[in-house]
Amino acid sequence: MTAQFTDEMHDAAKAAWGAYLDLIEPLRPALARYCRRLTGDVWDAEDLANDTLLRGFALLGSTFHRIARPESYLLRIATNRWIDSERRRALEAAILGDPAIAPAEATPAGQEDAAQVRDAGAVLMRYLAPQERAAVLLKDVFDMSLAETASILGTTDGAVKSALSRGRRRLQETGRAVERPAPSGAVVDAFVERFNARDREGLLALMLDTAPLEMSGINNEFGREGFERQNGWFARTLAQVHARWERRDFRGEPLILQLTRVRGQDVATSVIRLETEDDHVARLRCYTFCPLAIAEVASELGACLGPVFYSFRPFFEAWADPANAP
Repeated sequence: MTAQFTDEMHDAAKAAWGAYLDLIEPLRPALARYCRRLTGDVWDAEDLANDTLLRGFALLGSTFHRIARPESYLLRIATNRWIDSERRRALEAAILGDPAIAPAEATPAGQEDAAQVRDAGAVLMRYLAPQERAAVLLKDVFDMSLAETASILGTTDGAVKSALSRGRRRLQETGRAVERPAPSGAVVDAFVERFNARDREGLLALMLDTAPLEMSGINNEFGREGFERQNGWFARTLAQVHARWERRDFRGEPLILQLTRVRGQDVATSVIRLETEDDHVARLRCYTFCPLAIAEVASELGACLGPVFYSFRPFFEAWADPANAP
């Protein structure tokens, strides 16, 4: 018999998660500020904060002593997660620079020499996108087959080939600074245009069927079934009749700034980042419930900050207030 998550189990998990977020909501600003200082990067900070929330929730079920100070509990988890990630980065750099683990045979024709990849990797691997980094590590350092690499990454052989091609190309650029790849400006522009036209089918056509949609701490959707839900992210977002999107460039990355009309003024209420592949959206990250990130982006871009919150309830209460009418 195939294991399945029952509706009861799923509903109980969602209820417990909601109660957990309600309880720790007063702690979220401090956690966000701590993660921002720890990482030194607005996006890494949001990833770390969200990872901390998930880890903290998961550990509750296997912690049998009383947690007297939830704030310390979360900050400790954030610290440990960050230290672990830094150790992994250092280990990757060491692995890539260690000749003792070079593949026994040369890589097949048409592929760059593995030693060259390792030498460049010691300096530049941290600039690669996660899938590119993993693909190069698995294929060129540990000499796994395409099929094995694809299985580990949960993707296709073709996607691994694309990631390898991009990663190796970037690793050859050893003479100058290499930055994390930015999404296609054309795809971002098309996404913005279709949202402002309220073209739901056009937006969905831009999404890869394998793409994840992540709304930090609130909602995750995967693939066509998730995107087409009547009460899903696309339906809810398109229903915001007083919101419009603008493509803005933030520190070299084209992203989407959501502007909402409040008291006769356009104010920033969300930020959306895309990862693109083959003229489609391969990943969508929505930061509506990440006030610190929205504030930092809005400030740098010269936009006014609107009402922003960590959870649904104050969000809906704010927008139900007649004083916030457009």
